[in-house]
Amino acid sequence: MDLIVIAQLITGIATLIVASVLIWQMFIQKKTLDIAHNDNDANMSLSAMESRSAQSRWFAENSNQDMLEKMKKGFEYLNDEEKLIVSAHFENHSQVLATEWRLGRMGKNKQYPKFTFREKILMGEYKAMRDLFKQQYFTQVGGEFNMVDKEFFDIGKEVWEEVEGKKMIKDKKLG
Repeated sequence: MDLIVIAQLITGIATLIVASVLIWQMFIQKKTLDIAHNDNDANMSLSAMESRSAQSRWFAENSNQDMLEKMKKGFEYLNDEEKLIVSAHFENHSQVLATEWRLGRMGKNKQYPKFTFREKILMGEYKAMRDLFKQQYFTQVGGEFNMVDKEFFDIGKEVWEEVEGKKMIKDKKLG
């Protein structure tokens, strides 16, 4: 064998070794990214839960039985202070859920936002919360200031219709 063939053979072997090391590093990097993704999802879950817990405590401290009874009737039965409290509660829960949706939490599994809409945002028996959602739905969907995709709002609309037992239609007063 002459010197050029030996050099090419050594270069080829060295290239294979370097390629093998790079492939091995890619596998390690993939595992590291998977771990980071899982950690990030866990942190996002914990932050969402902390936010929801704090918001629920705040609402409990700032509401009373009379206000809750008015909420069962509808948003228009609340006084200005109560409207502010209910709106803040609605907006805070909605913003957390919308952010989770936008960031792809739980792979955009629709059951998660459906549950949260039903239990935390629309709050079942409280018509005032559904009144607010309906107003937000028609303001946001198709409006100029839509910060969240329509699919997210449509999930909320589906829950609203399940709870109300009727189709959501735009009121004349909503424009």
